[in-house]
Amino acid sequence: MPTQQRPLLCMHLDLKGVMFKPSYLPRLLDDLQSQGCNAILLEYEDAFPFIGLDIAQDKSVVWPRAQVGRFARQAAMRGIEIIPLQQCLGHLEYLYRWKRYEKYALHKAYPSTLNLHDPQACAQIFAMLGQVIDAHPDSRYIHLGMDEARGMGKGADGDTLSEFLDHLEKLTVFCEARGKTPMIWTDMLEDHFRPGAFDHFCGRVVLVPWDYGTSGETTPIGRIAGFRLSRRWLDEPQRADGPAVNERHTYIEDMPAAVRKAVRPYLRGREFVSMFQADLWTKLGFEVVGAAAARDTSSLSVMCHYNRQFDNADAWAAAIRRTGQLGVIATSWARGTTWCPPGFNFDLVWPVVAHLTRAMCRWPQSFWRGLSTQTVQRLLRQLGRCRTDWRITARVADEMTALLPRISTHQHEWRSIVLMARVLDLHQRLAFVIDEVDYFHANTRPVSNEWKRRLADQKAGLAEIGSLRKKVRAHFGKRYFGDAFDEWIADLFDLHETRLRECQRICRTKLAAARKQYARHGRG
Repeated sequence: MPTQQRPLLCMHLDLKGVMFKPSYLPRLLDDLQSQGCNAILLEYEDAFPFIGLDIAQDKSVVWPRAQVGRFARQAAMRGIEIIPLQQCLGHLEYLYRWKRYEKYALHKAYPSTLNLHDPQACAQIFAMLGQVIDAHPDSRYIHLGMDEARGMGKGADGDTLSEFLDHLEKLTVFCEARGKTPMIWTDMLEDHFRPGAFDHFCGRVVLVPWDYGTSGETTPIGRIAGFRLSRRWLDEPQRADGPAVNERHTYIEDMPAAVRKAVRPYLRGREFVSMFQADLWTKLGFEVVGAAAARDTSSLSVMCHYNRQFDNADAWAAAIRRTGQLGVIATSWARGTTWCPPGFNFDLVWPVVAHLTRAMCRWPQSFWRGLSTQTVQRLLRQLGRCRTDWRITARVADEMTALLPRISTHQHEWRSIVLMARVLDLHQRLAFVIDEVDYFHANTRPVSNEWKRRLADQKAGLAEIGSLRKKVRAHFGKRYFGDAFDEWIADLFDLHETRLRECQRICRTKLAAARKQYARHGRG
C-alpha cells in the first residue's frame, strides 16, 4: 500500500478531562507544530456545543461555536489537520448518564452503549455526528470511535459482529454523503474477527488499531478473535483433548483454523509480532493509522510511565514503517471514561510526543533549549523507574530543579514535571507512614515514643500536603480550569489527607493505651 508523502503524526486532545484555558490554545498549536505534529484527533465529548442537547457536566468548559471554528483555522495556519472524534456506539456515558437520555442506552446498569434496536436512539447519534461533521467542513476524516461497546450480542441472535457491521455501514454511508472518510478503533473487529466479513469496507474506512502496552519485537499477548495470550506466558499446560485448562482465558495456541491461517505470517513461535494488527489489516487491504499511548488511564493522576510510553512509541513507529501505512496517533486519554477520575495533565506528555516524532524519523525542535536530549531522556527514564521500583524521586526532582536556570524555553512544562515528581515522592513516603499504622493496628506492644514518632510523621505529612497542594494549584491553574481541575487536585491530595487523619486518630488512641499500660508497670 503506498505511503502518503507525509505520514500523519497525530496528537489526541481528549476534552473530557482537565480543560485548557482558551488563551493557551494558540500556544498549544505552536508547540505541536514545533514537535512535528501535522494532525489533531479532537475528542470533544460533552465539550462540543451541541444544539438541542443539554448534556454538559460543566458548562463553563463547553467550547463556543466560534472557538471550534477559530481553533480549526489556527491549526490549518500551522499545517495541522483537525480530525474530530464523535463516539457513535460505545463510550456514550457522557450522554446516557442523564435521566432524560438513559432510555437510549443498551443497558441502564452501565449506560454506555447505544441501543441499536431503538430507532430514536440511533437517530440521536446520527444527529450528533452530523453536527460535529458540519462544524469541521475542511476535515478529510471523521473518527467514529466504535470501541469497547459493552454488552452487545446478548440478544436472541447474539451476533455482535453483524450488528456492529450493519451500524458501521449506515455510518459510513452517512459520512461519505458528506465528503468525509470515517476512522474507527478496531478492537471490536479484532475481538470478533471473522475472515472476509470486512471486505466491503476496504477503501472506505480507515482502521485505527490501538495497543498501549506492547513493546519490543514480539508479544505473548494480542487481540484477535478474543483477547489472546500464550499458555507459556501463564505457565498453563495444554490438554491433549483440546479445550483450555483455564477456561477464563483464550489462548494463542487454540485459535480457530481460519483465524490461525489469517495471522500465521505474524506468529513467531508462540508469540505475535508486535503490533501485528497493522500488518493484518494492511494485508486485508485497509488503510491504517496506529494508536500509541502518550497518556493512558493506567498512569492515573500523577505522572506518566515514561519508559513504557517511550518503548510503546518505538514499537508503533516500527510497525508503521514496515507496513508503509498512513501514520500514528499519540493517544492522550484525559480520563478512562466519563466516570473515571482525571489523569495527569497534558504538560507532562511533551517528552512522549518528541520521542514518537523521532521514532517516526522526523526531528522535532528542541523543547527545552539549554538541555541535551540525552540529559532529558536520562532524567525522564529515571522518573519512569520511580513509578515502579525506584525511590530516588526526590533526588531526580532536585537535579531537575537545579537545571531549571539553564532552560530558555518551556520552563512551565519543566516545572510541571518537577512538581509532579514532588507529588509522587510525597505519595511514596506517605504510603510508608500509612502502612506502618496499618501494620500495627492490632498491636499493643509499641511504647509511647513509637506512637509519638508516628504522630509526628503524620503531622509533617499533612503539612506537606497543604504546602504542595497550594503550589500545584497555583502552577497548573495558569493553564487549566473548570470543575475537572478541582477534581484532579482533590484526587492528588484528599485521600492521603483523609487517611493521615484517620491514622492520627488511631495513634492517639494507641498512645493513650500505651501510657496507661506502661504506667501500671512503672515504665512510662
